[in-house]
Order: sequence, then C-alpha cells, then structure tokens
Amino acid sequence: MRSSPFLLPALASLVLAAGCKRADPAAAPAAAASRVVNVRVAPIEQSTASPVVRAPGILARQTEADLSFPLAGLLASVTVRPGDRVKAGQELARLQLDPIEAQVAQARAAVEKLQRDLARVEKLQAERVATLENLQDTRTALTQAQAALTQAEFARNHAVLTAPAGGLVLRRSAEPNEIVAAGRPIVSFASEGDGWIAKASLAGRDAARIALGATADLDDGNGNRARGKVIRIAAATDALTRTVPVDLQLDTPPAGARSGVIVSLTITPAPVGARSAVPLAALRDGQGGRAFVFVIEGNATTVKRVAVEVEQVDGDRAYLRSTLPATQQVVISGGQYLNDGTPVKLTN
Repeated sequence: MRSSPFLLPALASLVLAAGCKRADPAAAPAAAASRVVNVRVAPIEQSTASPVVRAPGILARQTEADLSFPLAGLLASVTVRPGDRVKAGQELARLQLDPIEAQVAQARAAVEKLQRDLARVEKLQAERVATLENLQDTRTALTQAQAALTQAEFARNHAVLTAPAGGLVLRRSAEPNEIVAAGRPIVSFASEGDGWIAKASLAGRDAARIALGATADLDDGNGNRARGKVIRIAAATDALTRTVPVDLQLDTPPAGARSGVIVSLTITPAPVGARSAVPLAALRDGQGGRAFVFVIEGNATTVKRVAVEVEQVDGDRAYLRSTLPATQQVVISGGQYLNDGTPVKLTN
C-alpha cells in the first residue's frame, strides 16, 4: 500500500508538537511550585544557657606524694603495706645505715684533723715560719671538709623515711634488700586531712568556657554521686595531650572513693548572652560550623532558606552565632523536600 504524499507532512507536524510539549522548560518549575509540602515547625528560642562540659576525671586526695630517699643505698626495711594508716613521723622505710655512718665518721675525722692543722699553721704563720699561702690553703681545705660532713649528716638524717602527716599508704614500690636509686619511689602516701579532688583534662574550647568556682557534678558509675567546684585551671596545655589540666575540689567524696578511680564529670559554665537556639533537626546541609534552616514567619505559606553559623551543639539543640527573629519558626520535619519559596502546610 502506498502512502499519500499529503499524509507525511501532517504526521511530522504532530510528532514535533508532541516533542515540544514534553521538553517545555517552564512546565517542571510550575509543577514544583504548585506542590504543597507538609512540614512540622518549632519556635526559635533566645537562650542564655551554656551547654555543660562533660569529661572523664580521676579521683585523688588533695595531698598525695611518692616518698623516696635522696640518696642511693641498700633498703634495710619497709614497715608498711598498702592500706595501712600511719601517724605523722611514723617510720615507713629505712636504708642500711652502716655505710652512711662510716661516711659521717670519715667526714668528721677530716674536719677535726684540718682544725688542728689550721691552728698549727696559724701559729707558724704568726712566727713567720709558714707563708700566707699555707694558711689560706689550710682554711680552704677545712671549709671543704666541713661541707662534706654536712652532706654526710644530711644523708644519715634522710636514710629513714617517715610519714609527713597522718594519712594512708597507697602503694609500696620496693622491698627489703633491694638496692634503690636516689629518688626512686618507695611508698606512695596520701594525707586524709586535706580533702578530695577530681583531675580532668579539657579541650581548649571547653576550658575557655569555665571559670574558677564553676560548679560540677561527679558520678562514679556505681550510683555514687558528689558535688564540687573548679579550684584550678592550668595556664598552659599539657605538652603531650594538648589539653588543659583542671582540678575540682569535692564537697564530700562519693561513697567508697579510692584514689585513681575514673569518674564522669559534668561542669556547669556561667550563663552567656542571649543567642538563638533551634532544634538540631532544623539544620540542613551542615558543613563545618555552617548550615541552612528553612524558616516560616507568622501565617506565611512558603518557606525561606536561611544560612546560619552554628556556635555549639548540645544534645538535640543547636546554639547559633547567627541571630534569627523570635517571630519566626524553623522547619524540623520535611525539610528534605523543600527549596527556597516552596509552599508548605503546617502539620502536627
């Protein structure tokens, strides 16, 4: 069957018309603009609250020290064990004293000899038999011998380790018959009269938000709680962790408190100036400290896309550096379907 020459141009015109209708660039925006999106909204708050600072901490008594000898020697005895309660001045450990006493005796004999020598040289020098140089040399030798005696007596006086105050033995780090170096910890001691602290290490941004006297809550994870306040904030960061050491004084220690236990701390910063706060669900397309929110004002039926700068996030709330009017509301559900100017309908 042959096609009519008049039918082909008509078909071509119909195809072109249909193609042009599908590719109409104005059709899609018009359809999107007419689509109404159901959304939920929340009010914009103006808050002076500052989110709490949460950090782990370590319990300790206010005064804890590793006691050691200022000289090396053979450890003769250690008279206490961890957990023992001791009184001020009570003996804790002792070095073997025989070699130390020998050094004291030797130094004292040297001093006595030089004192006799000095007396003899002074007499000879007065009679012009000894020179002034002889006299000066003898005096210098006597001064050196007296310094050696003082050093030996110091070693003897510190060869016995005693409790600096009434307290508790935390650790025992050496045993009798060991040769210990100068400064090696022998016994760890804690004074019970100076109270308890919690030591924490905070990021710089968190340390900047708290001040001396800030209140804190402590939880040891076993249902035992305590209250305290910040008493020290380091002026420099820790060289290894780059965090800021902070000490908190506890009003009373939690039940069953032990030095070295890890606890959870919640520190309350001082209030800040009023700033806009929105639910975290309102933030869209967040990157770094920037994000977008969709706002609706009064009884308006369309939304506006607004860029905001986020200062802090705490739980399900975001605190903004950007100021949003209190008359506006932010979209907290349905925001993924919105663009600037999209018609909306408020739902519960």
